[in-house]
Amino acid sequence: MATALAAAYLKIWHWNDEILGRAASVLTIHNIAYQGKYSASNYDYIGLQPANFTPDKLEDYGAVNFLKGGIVYSDIANTVSPTYADETRTPALGYGMAPYLNNKGENYYGILNGVDYAQWNPAVDPLIPARYTADDLSGKAECKRALQARFGLEQNPRIPIIGVVSRLASQKGLDLLAGTIENIVQNMLVQFVILGSGDKGLEQFYGGLPSRYPGRIGSYIGYNNEIAHWIEAGSDFFIMPSLFEPCGLNQMYSLKYGTLPIVRATGGLNDTVDQYNEATGDGTGFKFWDATTLAIYYAAGWAVSTYFDRPQHIDKMIQTAMAQDFSWELSTQRYLELYGRAMANKAGL
Repeated sequence: MATALAAAYLKIWHWNDEILGRAASVLTIHNIAYQGKYSASNYDYIGLQPANFTPDKLEDYGAVNFLKGGIVYSDIANTVSPTYADETRTPALGYGMAPYLNNKGENYYGILNGVDYAQWNPAVDPLIPARYTADDLSGKAECKRALQARFGLEQNPRIPIIGVVSRLASQKGLDLLAGTIENIVQNMLVQFVILGSGDKGLEQFYGGLPSRYPGRIGSYIGYNNEIAHWIEAGSDFFIMPSLFEPCGLNQMYSLKYGTLPIVRATGGLNDTVDQYNEATGDGTGFKFWDATTLAIYYAAGWAVSTYFDRPQHIDKMIQTAMAQDFSWELSTQRYLELYGRAMANKAGL
């Protein structure tokens, strides 16, 4: 968050500079939980004068907060999804910054991140066992077969696979999933493939699941880019039970690969996944709201039951999902508009 101070330097050091005095600043926040908060003893080193070390600027309960300063001094601030922009305005998910974001008023926005479809597109992906498109999904069936073989799962194309590619951390809801994944595989005909690293306790838990549920659960502790692509391509569903998620990329990758997301309706997950309509088959995934093991269990059960009981809806959702476009073109245009607004704000227009 050190770069957040650039907005403060522009306003404090360079307000009358011939060139920089006309420059505007846009602060883009990814994860507001990471703020760059340090002991007040470091304040003198950043050179922003004692008069600015106040509760309405850079001081935060006796410490110096870089992100807070960036929010206060920026001409415009934004974050990486519309829902996360709303969430960070609240005490629950603002991590102390909600009052300052609310003070920005209409100068705080949410713009979705984009996806690089040159890297994440089953029609061109060189890392997956077989390429495929929405018009010909035979390659996806081959990817599923290969994924089951690679992870020692029962070779059965009729058993749905739920994929996980994630940091193993509480923020990602992986401790909640840990509390119900065994109930899921004991009570549902489903397989899991898990790729991730992080919390050592979660690494030990997920790493031990294949030996307890042979043929039903496979795991890889660590990160492997090729395996991540295999999981996106070979799974039927992709679960993201995040407590909060500023934007998220894997759910957007999953949509392009026809792998239906099961997500908690927070942040960018809420903005990019359309809820399944059981009456019509519309939608692109399965959303739940409560951050509980029971909510995860029922959402997974809803997806699995749809897979077996309403396969025509699964087929329709796959087609809809793969047609979604979360490329950078639209987001880039919105950023250009945002920079223009920032320049107008700076000029007082």
